[in-house]
Amino acid sequence: MAYPAAETSGTVAPSPAQPSGVRADGKILPVFHLRDLPMEPFRGMGKEMYWVQYTGTVQLRMPLVGGAFEGLRESSQFEVRMTETELSVRCLAGPRKSEVLGGISGRLKNEVNPKRSWYALEADFTDSQFERRELVVELAKKFPGRPWAGTSVFQEQTQTQPFNRKSFAWNSTQKGEQENEAARWHDIRVGRWPDVQDPFVTSRSWLCSELEQGQSMEHLFFRIILDQKKLDEALEKVAYFKLFAADCSARYFKLFIRGDESSPIMMGELGGSVAPHRTSLELTKVTREVEGHRIKGTTETLPCLDITLTKAPESQGSWEFPITADAEILNKPQGTLQDFQAQQQKREASPDRSDWTPDDFADEQKEKADAAFKEGIYRDAIVYYTRALRHTPKNERLLSNRSAAYFKISKFQLALEDAAMAADIEPQWPKIYFRKGQALRALRRWEDAVAAFEVGQALDPDNPEWNKELQRTKAAEAAVAAKKAARAG
Repeated sequence: MAYPAAETSGTVAPSPAQPSGVRADGKILPVFHLRDLPMEPFRGMGKEMYWVQYTGTVQLRMPLVGGAFEGLRESSQFEVRMTETELSVRCLAGPRKSEVLGGISGRLKNEVNPKRSWYALEADFTDSQFERRELVVELAKKFPGRPWAGTSVFQEQTQTQPFNRKSFAWNSTQKGEQENEAARWHDIRVGRWPDVQDPFVTSRSWLCSELEQGQSMEHLFFRIILDQKKLDEALEKVAYFKLFAADCSARYFKLFIRGDESSPIMMGELGGSVAPHRTSLELTKVTREVEGHRIKGTTETLPCLDITLTKAPESQGSWEFPITADAEILNKPQGTLQDFQAQQQKREASPDRSDWTPDDFADEQKEKADAAFKEGIYRDAIVYYTRALRHTPKNERLLSNRSAAYFKISKFQLALEDAAMAADIEPQWPKIYFRKGQALRALRRWEDAVAAFEVGQALDPDNPEWNKELQRTKAAEAAVAAKKAARAG
Protein backbone atom coordinates (compact mmCIF):
# COMPACT_ATOMS: atom_id res chain seq x y z
CA MET A 1 0.00 0.00 0.00
CA ALA A 2 1.39 3.38 -0.92
CA TYR A 3 1.32 6.35 1.39
CA PRO A 4 0.25 9.13 1.98
CA ALA A 5 -3.48 8.53 1.92
CA ALA A 6 -5.76 11.57 2.04
CA GLU A 7 -5.28 15.23 2.88
CA THR A 8 -7.60 17.46 4.91
CA SER A 9 -5.93 20.83 4.59
CA GLY A 10 -2.85 22.36 3.06
CA THR A 11 -1.23 21.07 -0.10
CA VAL A 12 1.74 18.95 -1.06
CA ALA A 13 4.17 20.57 -3.43
CA PRO A 14 6.21 19.22 -6.32
CA SER A 15 9.88 18.92 -5.44
CA PRO A 16 11.59 22.34 -5.55
CA ALA A 17 14.09 23.11 -8.26
CA GLN A 18 17.00 23.30 -5.81
CA PRO A 19 17.69 21.11 -2.78
CA SER A 20 17.53 22.76 0.65
CA GLY A 21 18.65 19.96 2.94
CA VAL A 22 22.10 21.50 3.34
CA ARG A 23 23.58 24.38 5.30
CA ALA A 24 25.23 27.34 3.66
CA ASP A 25 28.61 25.59 4.05
CA GLY A 26 27.32 22.57 2.10
CA LYS A 27 27.02 20.24 5.11
CA ILE A 28 23.92 18.12 5.71
CA LEU A 29 21.46 19.64 8.21
CA PRO A 30 21.65 17.93 11.63
CA VAL A 31 18.76 15.65 12.57
CA PHE A 32 16.79 15.54 15.81
CA HIS A 33 15.85 11.96 16.74
CA LEU A 34 12.63 11.28 18.64
CA ARG A 35 12.14 7.74 19.97
CA ASP A 36 9.61 8.21 22.77
CA LEU A 37 6.32 9.94 23.61
CA PRO A 38 6.30 13.08 25.81
CA MET A 39 5.09 13.09 29.41
CA GLU A 40 4.20 15.97 31.74
CA PRO A 41 5.97 17.86 33.14
CA PHE A 42 7.59 17.90 29.72
CA ARG A 43 10.41 20.41 30.18
CA GLY A 44 12.38 22.06 32.97
CA MET A 45 15.49 24.14 33.54
CA GLY A 46 18.58 23.49 35.62
CA LYS A 47 21.64 25.54 36.48
CA GLU A 48 23.61 24.75 33.32
CA MET A 49 21.21 22.47 31.46
CA TYR A 50 17.57 21.81 30.63
CA TRP A 51 15.71 18.53 30.77
CA VAL A 52 12.94 16.96 28.68
CA GLN A 53 10.72 14.15 29.99
CA TYR A 54 9.34 11.29 27.93
CA THR A 55 7.32 8.23 28.92
CA GLY A 56 10.30 5.91 29.19
CA THR A 57 13.24 8.32 29.46
CA VAL A 58 14.41 11.72 30.65
CA GLN A 59 16.95 13.65 28.57
CA LEU A 60 19.39 16.09 30.15
CA ARG A 61 20.79 18.60 27.62
CA MET A 62 23.73 20.83 28.47
CA PRO A 63 24.73 23.42 25.81
CA LEU A 64 28.50 23.64 25.48
CA VAL A 65 28.80 27.43 25.47
CA GLY A 66 31.62 29.65 26.68
CA GLY A 67 35.39 29.35 26.63
CA ALA A 68 35.40 26.49 29.14
CA PHE A 69 34.06 24.13 26.44
CA GLU A 70 35.86 25.60 23.45
CA GLY A 71 37.18 22.89 21.12
CA LEU A 72 35.18 20.07 22.73
CA ARG A 73 33.50 18.25 19.83
CA GLU A 74 33.78 14.54 20.74
CA SER A 75 31.85 12.38 23.18
CA SER A 76 35.13 10.79 24.27
CA GLN A 77 36.08 14.13 25.85
CA PHE A 78 33.54 13.44 28.60
CA GLU A 79 33.09 10.66 31.15
CA VAL A 80 29.56 9.82 32.25
CA ARG A 81 29.01 7.36 35.07
CA MET A 82 25.93 6.54 37.06
CA THR A 83 24.20 4.33 39.59
CA GLU A 84 20.47 3.81 39.87
CA THR A 85 20.22 7.02 41.92
CA GLU A 86 23.30 9.14 41.07
CA LEU A 87 24.85 10.72 37.97
CA SER A 88 28.41 11.96 37.54
CA VAL A 89 29.54 13.83 34.42
CA ARG A 90 33.23 14.67 34.20
CA CYS A 91 35.03 16.76 31.59
CA LEU A 92 38.22 15.10 30.32
CA ALA A 93 39.62 17.96 28.23
CA GLY A 94 39.73 21.73 28.00
CA PRO A 95 39.82 24.30 30.81
CA ARG A 96 37.46 22.21 32.98
CA LYS A 97 39.50 19.02 32.61
CA SER A 98 38.95 16.50 35.45
CA GLU A 99 36.11 18.62 36.84
CA VAL A 100 32.77 17.04 37.73
CA LEU A 101 30.15 19.22 36.02
CA GLY A 102 27.88 20.07 38.93
CA GLY A 103 25.12 21.48 36.74
CA ILE A 104 24.45 18.06 35.22
CA SER A 105 25.61 15.81 38.10
CA GLY A 106 24.01 14.89 41.41
CA ARG A 107 21.64 12.62 43.27
CA LEU A 108 18.58 11.81 41.19
CA LYS A 109 15.08 12.11 42.62
CA ASN A 110 14.00 8.96 40.81
CA GLU A 111 15.61 5.64 39.99
CA VAL A 112 17.06 4.89 36.55
CA ASN A 113 18.37 1.94 34.58
CA PRO A 114 22.07 2.61 33.84
CA LYS A 115 22.32 -0.25 31.37
CA ARG A 116 19.76 1.35 29.02
CA SER A 117 21.03 4.92 29.40
CA TRP A 118 23.47 6.67 27.05
CA TYR A 119 25.20 9.96 26.33
CA ALA A 120 26.47 11.76 23.23
CA LEU A 121 27.43 15.16 21.84
CA GLU A 122 24.74 16.36 19.42
CA ALA A 123 23.78 19.53 17.59
CA ASP A 124 22.41 22.38 19.68
CA PHE A 125 19.14 23.05 17.84
CA THR A 126 18.67 26.40 19.59
CA ASP A 127 21.61 27.65 17.49
CA SER A 128 20.22 28.71 14.11
CA GLN A 129 23.59 27.98 12.46
CA PHE A 130 23.86 24.52 14.11
CA GLU A 131 27.49 25.23 15.00
CA ARG A 132 27.21 24.73 18.76
CA ARG A 133 27.08 21.33 20.41
CA GLU A 134 25.32 20.12 23.50
CA LEU A 135 25.97 17.20 25.80
CA VAL A 136 22.94 14.90 25.85
CA VAL A 137 22.50 12.36 28.65
CA GLU A 138 19.45 10.13 28.29
CA LEU A 139 18.35 8.47 31.53
CA ALA A 140 16.24 5.35 31.08
CA LYS A 141 13.54 5.31 33.75
CA LYS A 142 13.56 2.26 36.01
CA PHE A 143 9.77 2.52 36.00
CA PRO A 144 8.62 3.65 32.52
CA GLY A 145 5.31 5.45 32.42
CA ARG A 146 5.76 6.92 35.89
CA PRO A 147 6.18 10.72 35.70
CA TRP A 148 9.07 12.52 37.35
CA ALA A 149 7.26 15.35 39.12
CA GLY A 150 8.74 18.64 40.22
CA THR A 151 10.95 21.29 38.67
CA SER A 152 14.28 19.44 39.05
CA VAL A 153 15.56 15.94 38.34
CA PHE A 154 18.19 16.22 41.10
CA GLN A 155 17.84 16.24 44.87
CA GLU A 156 19.00 19.32 46.72
CA GLN A 157 22.50 18.82 48.10
CA THR A 158 23.36 19.58 51.73
CA GLN A 159 26.65 19.83 53.59
CA THR A 160 25.78 16.74 55.61
CA GLN A 161 24.85 14.75 52.52
CA PRO A 162 27.56 15.44 49.90
CA PHE A 163 27.14 14.13 46.35
CA ASN A 164 29.26 11.18 45.20
CA ARG A 165 30.55 10.28 48.64
CA LYS A 166 33.41 7.76 48.81
CA SER A 167 34.38 5.27 51.49
CA PHE A 168 37.88 5.75 52.87
CA ALA A 169 39.52 2.36 53.46
CA TRP A 170 40.71 2.64 57.09
CA ASN A 171 40.21 -1.11 57.67
CA SER A 172 39.11 -4.27 55.89
CA THR A 173 35.43 -3.61 56.60
CA GLN A 174 35.58 -0.10 55.19
CA LYS A 175 37.60 -1.39 52.23
CA GLY A 176 34.76 -3.78 51.43
CA GLU A 177 32.30 -0.89 51.59
CA GLN A 178 34.49 1.01 49.16
CA GLU A 179 34.51 -1.92 46.73
CA ASN A 180 30.72 -2.28 46.99
CA GLU A 181 30.31 1.44 46.36
CA ALA A 182 32.51 1.24 43.25
CA ALA A 183 30.56 -1.76 41.93
CA ARG A 184 27.36 0.30 41.94
CA TRP A 185 28.76 2.72 39.33
CA HIS A 186 28.48 2.08 35.60
CA ASP A 187 30.13 3.73 32.60
CA ILE A 188 27.07 4.28 30.43
CA ARG A 189 26.89 3.73 26.70
CA VAL A 190 28.42 6.31 24.35
CA GLY A 191 25.97 7.13 21.53
CA ARG A 192 22.32 6.37 20.89
CA TRP A 193 21.04 2.84 20.67
CA PRO A 194 20.92 1.95 16.93
CA ASP A 195 17.51 1.62 15.30
CA VAL A 196 18.50 -1.72 13.76
CA GLN A 197 18.19 -3.26 17.23
CA ASP A 198 14.45 -2.53 17.34
CA PRO A 199 12.38 -5.68 16.65
CA PHE A 200 9.93 -5.71 13.75
CA VAL A 201 6.41 -5.34 15.16
CA THR A 202 4.13 -4.30 12.32
CA SER A 203 4.27 -2.58 8.94
CA ARG A 204 3.00 0.73 7.65
CA SER A 205 0.56 -0.93 5.24
CA TRP A 206 -1.09 -2.90 8.05
CA LEU A 207 -1.26 -0.24 10.75
CA CYS A 208 -1.75 3.10 8.95
CA SER A 209 -4.90 3.87 6.97
CA GLU A 210 -5.10 7.66 6.43
CA LEU A 211 -3.02 10.81 6.64
CA GLU A 212 -4.56 14.16 7.58
CA GLN A 213 -2.66 17.42 7.74
CA GLY A 214 -3.21 21.03 8.73
CA GLN A 215 -1.37 24.08 10.01
CA SER A 216 -1.57 27.21 12.09
CA MET A 217 0.66 30.25 11.83
CA GLU A 218 3.16 28.63 14.23
CA HIS A 219 2.73 24.86 13.80
CA LEU A 220 2.28 21.98 11.34
CA PHE A 221 -0.08 19.18 12.31
CA PHE A 222 -0.16 15.67 10.90
CA ARG A 223 -2.52 12.89 11.98
CA ILE A 224 -2.10 9.23 11.09
CA ILE A 225 -5.34 7.26 11.44
CA LEU A 226 -4.55 3.75 12.71
CA ASP A 227 -6.23 0.38 12.39
CA GLN A 228 -7.48 -0.57 15.88
CA LYS A 229 -7.04 -4.32 15.47
CA LYS A 230 -3.48 -4.03 14.13
CA LEU A 231 -2.60 -1.51 16.84
CA ASP A 232 -3.83 -3.89 19.55
CA GLU A 233 -1.73 -6.68 18.04
CA ALA A 234 1.34 -4.43 17.94
CA LEU A 235 0.90 -3.35 21.57
CA GLU A 236 0.93 -6.98 22.64
CA LYS A 237 4.55 -7.08 21.43
CA VAL A 238 5.94 -3.68 22.41
CA ALA A 239 5.13 -0.83 24.80
CA TYR A 240 3.04 1.96 23.26
CA PHE A 241 5.79 4.56 23.74
CA LYS A 242 8.27 2.40 21.79
CA LEU A 243 6.12 1.92 18.67
CA PHE A 244 6.76 5.09 16.65
CA ALA A 245 9.82 7.22 15.86
CA ALA A 246 10.45 10.53 14.12
CA ASP A 247 13.53 12.22 12.67
CA CYS A 248 13.44 15.92 11.89
CA SER A 249 15.91 18.45 10.52
CA ALA A 250 15.22 22.11 9.83
CA ARG A 251 13.82 21.26 6.38
CA TYR A 252 13.12 17.51 6.27
CA PHE A 253 10.93 15.09 8.22
CA LYS A 254 10.65 11.31 8.54
CA LEU A 255 8.13 9.26 10.53
CA PHE A 256 8.34 5.49 10.83
CA ILE A 257 7.38 2.46 12.89
CA ARG A 258 10.30 1.30 15.01
CA GLY A 259 11.70 -1.91 13.58
CA ASP A 260 10.53 -0.91 10.09
CA GLU A 261 12.65 2.20 9.45
CA SER A 262 13.18 1.38 5.76
CA SER A 263 9.43 1.80 5.05
CA PRO A 264 8.62 5.26 6.45
CA ILE A 265 5.04 6.38 7.04
CA MET A 266 6.04 9.90 5.98
CA MET A 267 9.24 11.22 4.47
CA GLY A 268 9.83 14.40 2.56
CA GLU A 269 10.87 18.02 2.38
CA LEU A 270 9.03 20.61 4.43
CA GLY A 271 7.63 23.77 2.89
CA GLY A 272 9.63 25.98 5.26
CA SER A 273 11.94 25.76 8.25
CA VAL A 274 11.05 24.20 11.60
CA ALA A 275 12.60 23.92 15.07
CA PRO A 276 13.48 20.19 15.04
CA HIS A 277 13.81 19.80 18.83
CA ARG A 278 10.21 20.99 19.30
CA THR A 279 8.80 17.99 17.40
CA SER A 280 6.29 15.93 19.40
CA LEU A 281 4.27 12.73 18.98
CA GLU A 282 1.06 11.75 20.77
CA LEU A 283 -0.86 8.48 20.56
CA THR A 284 -4.53 9.33 21.05
CA LYS A 285 -8.06 8.84 19.62
CA VAL A 286 -10.29 10.91 17.34
CA THR A 287 -14.09 10.84 17.00
CA ARG A 288 -15.39 11.95 13.61
CA GLU A 289 -18.35 11.62 11.27
CA VAL A 290 -18.21 8.63 8.93
CA GLU A 291 -17.78 9.94 5.39
CA GLY A 292 -20.10 8.42 2.83
CA HIS A 293 -22.35 6.69 5.39
CA ARG A 294 -25.97 6.50 4.32
CA ILE A 295 -27.08 7.69 7.79
CA LYS A 296 -26.01 11.29 8.31
CA GLY A 297 -24.33 12.02 11.64
CA THR A 298 -22.94 8.50 12.15
CA THR A 299 -19.64 8.78 14.03
CA GLU A 300 -16.65 6.55 14.65
CA THR A 301 -13.81 6.66 17.20
CA LEU A 302 -10.42 5.66 15.85
CA PRO A 303 -6.89 5.49 17.27
CA CYS A 304 -4.45 7.95 15.77
CA LEU A 305 -0.93 9.31 16.04
CA ASP A 306 -0.74 13.12 16.20
CA ILE A 307 2.49 14.81 15.11
CA THR A 308 3.24 18.47 15.80
CA LEU A 309 6.11 20.40 14.22
CA THR A 310 6.94 23.95 15.33
CA LYS A 311 7.72 26.44 12.58
CA ALA A 312 10.96 28.39 12.94
CA PRO A 313 10.46 32.11 13.69
CA GLU A 314 11.52 33.13 10.18
CA SER A 315 9.01 30.68 8.64
CA GLN A 316 5.92 31.44 10.72
CA GLY A 317 2.79 32.09 8.71
CA SER A 318 0.77 30.10 6.19
CA TRP A 319 2.79 27.66 4.07
CA GLU A 320 1.57 26.90 0.58
CA PHE A 321 3.10 23.41 0.73
CA PRO A 322 3.48 21.85 4.21
CA ILE A 323 5.45 18.84 3.00
CA THR A 324 6.52 17.07 -0.18
CA ALA A 325 5.61 13.40 0.22
CA ASP A 326 6.30 11.51 -2.99
CA ALA A 327 4.66 8.09 -3.16
CA GLU A 328 7.45 6.88 -5.47
CA ILE A 329 9.98 7.49 -2.68
CA LEU A 330 7.82 5.90 0.01
CA ASN A 331 7.34 2.76 -2.09
CA LYS A 332 11.10 2.13 -2.13
CA PRO A 333 13.29 1.07 0.83
CA GLN A 334 14.78 4.14 2.50
CA GLY A 335 17.80 4.77 4.69
CA THR A 336 18.23 7.44 7.33
CA LEU A 337 17.02 11.01 7.02
CA GLN A 338 20.66 12.08 6.69
CA ASP A 339 20.98 9.77 3.67
CA PHE A 340 17.78 11.19 2.21
CA GLN A 341 19.03 14.76 2.57
CA ALA A 342 22.27 13.83 0.85
CA GLN A 343 20.30 12.29 -2.03
CA GLN A 344 18.23 15.46 -2.38
CA GLN A 345 21.42 17.49 -2.52
CA LYS A 346 22.62 15.44 -5.48
CA ARG A 347 19.34 15.12 -7.35
CA GLU A 348 18.75 16.78 -10.68
CA ALA A 349 16.73 19.98 -10.71
CA SER A 350 13.02 19.64 -11.46
CA PRO A 351 11.82 20.75 -14.91
CA ASP A 352 11.19 24.45 -15.41
CA ARG A 353 7.47 25.06 -14.76
CA SER A 354 7.55 28.83 -15.04
CA ASP A 355 5.47 28.83 -18.24
CA TRP A 356 3.07 26.04 -17.24
CA THR A 357 -0.67 26.62 -17.41
CA PRO A 358 -3.16 25.21 -14.87
CA ASP A 359 -3.90 22.43 -17.37
CA ASP A 360 -0.21 21.47 -17.43
CA PHE A 361 -0.07 21.18 -13.63
CA ALA A 362 -3.33 19.22 -13.61
CA ASP A 363 -2.07 16.82 -16.28
CA GLU A 364 1.08 16.14 -14.26
CA GLN A 365 -0.99 15.10 -11.24
CA LYS A 366 -3.55 13.20 -13.33
CA GLU A 367 -0.79 11.06 -14.82
CA LYS A 368 0.28 10.01 -11.32
CA ALA A 369 -3.33 9.46 -10.31
CA ASP A 370 -4.11 7.26 -13.31
CA ALA A 371 -1.01 5.14 -12.62
CA ALA A 372 -1.98 4.70 -8.96
CA PHE A 373 -5.55 3.76 -9.90
CA LYS A 374 -4.31 1.21 -12.42
CA GLU A 375 -2.15 -0.38 -9.70
CA GLY A 376 -5.12 -0.51 -7.32
CA ILE A 377 -3.67 2.13 -4.96
CA TYR A 378 -6.94 4.03 -4.77
CA ARG A 379 -6.15 6.27 -1.79
CA ASP A 380 -3.09 7.66 -3.54
CA ALA A 381 -5.13 8.11 -6.71
CA ILE A 382 -7.61 10.23 -4.71
CA VAL A 383 -4.75 12.40 -3.43
CA TYR A 384 -3.39 13.03 -6.93
CA TYR A 385 -6.84 13.66 -8.47
CA THR A 386 -7.50 16.13 -5.65
CA ARG A 387 -4.26 17.97 -6.41
CA ALA A 388 -5.16 18.10 -10.09
CA LEU A 389 -8.60 19.49 -9.28
CA ARG A 390 -7.01 22.35 -7.36
CA HIS A 391 -5.63 23.55 -10.68
CA THR A 392 -8.71 22.76 -12.81
CA PRO A 393 -11.71 22.46 -10.43
CA LYS A 394 -14.29 22.30 -13.26
CA ASN A 395 -12.77 19.30 -15.00
CA GLU A 396 -15.54 16.70 -15.24
CA ARG A 397 -13.15 13.89 -16.16
CA LEU A 398 -11.06 14.40 -13.02
CA LEU A 399 -14.25 14.44 -10.94
CA SER A 400 -15.46 11.25 -12.65
CA ASN A 401 -12.15 9.51 -12.02
CA ARG A 402 -12.05 10.57 -8.37
CA SER A 403 -15.63 9.37 -8.01
CA ALA A 404 -14.51 5.95 -9.26
CA ALA A 405 -11.62 5.92 -6.76
CA TYR A 406 -13.92 6.85 -3.88
CA PHE A 407 -16.27 4.05 -4.95
CA LYS A 408 -13.39 1.55 -4.82
CA ILE A 409 -12.76 2.33 -1.14
CA SER A 410 -16.51 2.31 -0.29
CA LYS A 411 -16.80 6.09 0.18
CA PHE A 412 -20.12 6.03 -1.66
CA GLN A 413 -21.46 9.44 -0.60
CA LEU A 414 -18.24 11.13 -1.76
CA ALA A 415 -18.39 9.17 -5.00
CA LEU A 416 -21.96 10.42 -5.53
CA GLU A 417 -21.01 14.05 -4.82
CA ASP A 418 -18.18 13.98 -7.39
CA ALA A 419 -20.43 12.34 -9.99
CA ALA A 420 -23.15 14.93 -9.37
CA MET A 421 -20.69 17.82 -9.79
CA ALA A 422 -19.39 16.27 -13.01
CA ALA A 423 -22.97 15.92 -14.32
CA ASP A 424 -23.60 19.61 -13.60
CA ILE A 425 -20.52 20.51 -15.67
CA GLU A 426 -21.14 18.12 -18.58
CA PRO A 427 -24.73 16.81 -18.46
CA GLN A 428 -24.50 15.15 -21.89
CA TRP A 429 -21.67 12.76 -20.94
CA PRO A 430 -23.22 9.27 -20.42
CA LYS A 431 -20.36 7.91 -18.30
CA ILE A 432 -21.19 10.30 -15.49
CA TYR A 433 -24.57 8.64 -14.99
CA PHE A 434 -22.92 5.25 -14.71
CA ARG A 435 -20.81 6.60 -11.81
CA LYS A 436 -23.84 8.30 -10.28
CA GLY A 437 -26.04 5.22 -10.57
CA GLN A 438 -23.44 2.94 -9.00
CA ALA A 439 -22.99 5.27 -6.01
CA LEU A 440 -26.75 5.61 -5.50
CA ARG A 441 -27.20 1.84 -5.67
CA ALA A 442 -24.49 1.35 -3.04
CA LEU A 443 -26.34 3.87 -0.84
CA ARG A 444 -29.56 1.84 -1.40
CA ARG A 445 -31.32 4.74 -3.06
CA TRP A 446 -32.91 2.40 -5.57
CA GLU A 447 -35.27 4.73 -7.41
CA ASP A 448 -32.60 7.42 -7.82
CA ALA A 449 -30.14 4.81 -9.07
CA VAL A 450 -32.61 3.54 -11.68
CA ALA A 451 -33.28 7.13 -12.77
CA ALA A 452 -29.55 7.81 -13.22
CA PHE A 453 -29.02 4.68 -15.30
CA GLU A 454 -32.05 5.54 -17.45
CA VAL A 455 -30.63 9.01 -18.18
CA GLY A 456 -27.37 7.40 -19.25
CA GLN A 457 -29.22 4.91 -21.41
CA ALA A 458 -31.11 7.72 -23.15
CA LEU A 459 -27.81 9.42 -23.98
CA ASP A 460 -26.13 6.17 -25.08
CA PRO A 461 -28.93 3.83 -26.25
CA ASP A 462 -26.71 1.38 -28.14
CA ASN A 463 -24.73 0.37 -25.04
CA PRO A 464 -26.06 -2.94 -23.60
CA GLU A 465 -24.45 -2.28 -20.19
CA TRP A 466 -27.30 0.00 -19.13
CA ASN A 467 -29.83 -2.85 -19.07
CA LYS A 468 -27.39 -4.92 -17.02
CA GLU A 469 -27.00 -2.13 -14.45
CA LEU A 470 -30.77 -1.68 -14.25
CA GLN A 471 -31.23 -5.41 -13.68
CA ARG A 472 -28.50 -5.46 -11.01
CA THR A 473 -30.16 -2.54 -9.21
CA LYS A 474 -33.58 -4.18 -9.18
CA ALA A 475 -32.06 -7.49 -8.07
CA ALA A 476 -30.17 -5.79 -5.24
CA GLU A 477 -33.35 -4.01 -4.08
CA ALA A 478 -35.27 -7.29 -4.12
CA ALA A 479 -32.54 -9.05 -2.13
CA VAL A 480 -32.56 -6.36 0.56
CA ALA A 481 -36.36 -6.46 0.75
CA ALA A 482 -36.29 -10.26 1.12
CA LYS A 483 -33.79 -10.04 4.02
CA LYS A 484 -35.97 -7.48 5.78
CA ALA A 485 -39.03 -9.68 5.32
CA ALA A 486 -37.15 -12.70 6.68
CA ARG A 487 -36.07 -10.80 9.78
CA ALA A 488 -39.60 -9.48 10.32
CA GLY A 489 -41.01 -13.01 10.04
